[in-house]
Amino acid sequence: MLKRILSGLLLLSLLIPPAIALGVQDVPLGKWWHNPQVSKQMNLNKDEIRKLDETYLESRRKLIDLKSRVERERFELENLLERETLDETSVMEQFKRVESARNRLATERFSFLVQVRKILGFERYQNLKMLFDRFRHQKRRQMTERPVQKK
Repeated sequence: MLKRILSGLLLLSLLIPPAIALGVQDVPLGKWWHNPQVSKQMNLNKDEIRKLDETYLESRRKLIDLKSRVERERFELENLLERETLDETSVMEQFKRVESARNRLATERFSFLVQVRKILGFERYQNLKMLFDRFRHQKRRQMTERPVQKK
């Protein structure tokens, strides 16, 4: 019974994103500043593009390591849960390590967002959010308007 409860908690923790990462959802992923239309609308200069590139590379390197750490910690937790004899203390300690690794990952994602905000300033950051919102709505509309293909 305890194993089922802990497995359920693990599943929930993997499916529910940390609250700190919610702000990141308002900004497009990838190197959006290399899109000529976006770059022009955002009025980005070469120095800002260079800073965004540097920030992106630094953050991506960290994210790769942090994602790997999360996966390792999840693996160890699954390992503990799969044992015939459940060591509740070890499982809970490992669960805390998983959550700590996920928190570091979310913090790095948010840190990138903060750096982008610093580079763009308030007005252009608001403009970026508005552009991304329009882009997201266009994509949703395109997905719903596509005709269903019959075989």
